[in-house]
Amino acid sequence: MNSKIERARLRNPLRESGEIKPGEFSDLELEVTRIVENNESQQRTEFVPVTYEYYAPFNYANFCVELGHTEPPGAEFNMDGVELDIPPYGAITFVEEEPIVAVEVIGSACIPPGYVILVGEPVEWKFPRSGVKMKVENLWGTHIYGMIWEKGIDEGWREAGLSSARFSVPDCSKITIMAGSQHHVGQPYPEMDLNMDAHYCVRMVRVTVRGQR
Repeated sequence: MNSKIERARLRNPLRESGEIKPGEFSDLELEVTRIVENNESQQRTEFVPVTYEYYAPFNYANFCVELGHTEPPGAEFNMDGVELDIPPYGAITFVEEEPIVAVEVIGSACIPPGYVILVGEPVEWKFPRSGVKMKVENLWGTHIYGMIWEKGIDEGWREAGLSSARFSVPDCSKITIMAGSQHHVGQPYPEMDLNMDAHYCVRMVRVTVRGQR
């Protein structure tokens, strides 16, 4: 796996460099108000979506996996996929040659409900007061805890299952995915005093890019 891909940036690089002063906006960030003030005509865009599929453990040249803390109960590569540490420690970052317009993350929570966070590095930095940051919550489905599996409970169990988080994004050159799940507030699992395993296991990522006709 590529360990040299940096995570997607949250802030406009012009703002980070100081070229955009505090309280100021770049020309791209002022696009909407400029169009209104000048009464400019806009043209719709058309593209052919192309979707790529990637599977755990994401051993691809354009992917970088950061597990995070691996101490028990820690992040790991297992039979269900890439079990990421809670944000911000665990992350999956990827890039594409074409602009990314949608991402779907398929996986399972250690303790449902799970959640997935997306951070996108836009091709054009047009989003000054928001950035490309999204979160999908209340994701049902869990991979069965190992101690329960050993007692004979299989994937037919009522909470066993996968979940899917889909994000539609402005054109992005890079995406970082983080994920996690909720601490159990009911009865603990067998042979455990507390359930603190708040991870999420990513099994598959579908990436849709702006293709050419």
